[in-house]
Amino acid sequence: MSPWFAVVAVIAAGLIAVVLLGSRRPRHAEDELLPAKLQPVRTEPAAFADRTSLTEVLRSVQARRLTGTLKATTGVRTASLYFLFGHLFHAVNGALTGETAVRDCATWHDVQYTVDDLTPVPTAKTIERPIDQILAA
Repeated sequence: MSPWFAVVAVIAAGLIAVVLLGSRRPRHAEDELLPAKLQPVRTEPAAFADRTSLTEVLRSVQARRLTGTLKATTGVRTASLYFLFGHLFHAVNGALTGETAVRDCATWHDVQYTVDDLTPVPTAKTIERPIDQILAA
């Protein structure tokens, strides 16, 4: 037996092992034919449990560059603040929108915050200034 034949045989055996062990094969044909499972809605109510002010929560969302809806709830009042890669661009608080809605939320006490990153964000843009400037006014 020539040394070239031995080298080719070892390489061929290695390639066969990579193909057989490296590829994922379904156990049943139905596994491949079924539609992909939808991911459940993810919310993060505990992510802001230790935060006490809207300013801290907004800075955390901004630092984490979140995209989605931040829901602030106190009693029967609810506000929705919409973020795109950590930038606040729209806010709705009852009849209030924009910066006025954000400043009103900042006065609330005992607020619970949740983030929904699967709900589509609106196209409206009611906020132009950075968060720090809005809350400083």
